[in-house]
Amino acid sequence: MLLRLLTSVTFTAILIGLSSPATADSFESPGAIRAAVRAAAERQVALAKDQTFDIDIGEIDSRLRLAACPSLAVDIPPATTSFLSARVSCQQPFWTLYVPMRLHAWGKAVVAATNLAPGKALTAADLTMARLDLLATNGAYLTDPRQAEGMILRANLNAGAPVLTPLLELPILVHRGDTIVLTLFDNAMTIRTGVIAMEDGRAGDRILVENADSKKTVRAAVADSGTVVIRLDRTRENY
Repeated sequence: MLLRLLTSVTFTAILIGLSSPATADSFESPGAIRAAVRAAAERQVALAKDQTFDIDIGEIDSRLRLAACPSLAVDIPPATTSFLSARVSCQQPFWTLYVPMRLHAWGKAVVAATNLAPGKALTAADLTMARLDLLATNGAYLTDPRQAEGMILRANLNAGAPVLTPLLELPILVHRGDTIVLTLFDNAMTIRTGVIAMEDGRAGDRILVENADSKKTVRAAVADSGTVVIRLDRTRENY
């Protein structure tokens, strides 16, 4: 695992009950503290699958005087973001120090295979896999191109850029003015009739539809097939 050191990084310390002996052996060395943080971080990321990590640990001011500790405790929050603070503490003598660190989690994710324009319905040819720093995507990355196929892109993407979930939306299956089939499901029967869509709708949307004969309107859920459905046993809606 590649380990790099951050330079010019600040840290926050909470120091309580420090002793002040004159010998260097009575102080905890910055190197020992950083080594403890690194070891704890390595243990934590070793549990991750299909990812490799770089760990950057912040420098500790050599002028800091922390009493030597027989047993350092290191707590690191879950690696859900690149920038973290490791809590290093000692119970006797008591002191606490926060050391900044940065993680890079490298893994395979879906990226644009070519430059893509907004509004495009994505196909397999538009997508490929590449090595990314997954923590830099805030968890919005995709691990299978099929997760994006058929979705509509909401913004420009350059070739090699990650395809993130906030950039995607479902296609419109029903357009305002379309004549579509409405299926009503009851506990005892199923009824199908033609209706006119009064709104655009994506799969799962509830849109307003109108019966062309009675002019009555009702809300119905858009199905993957481009039809709409009402389940009377659940909604108790009258049509």
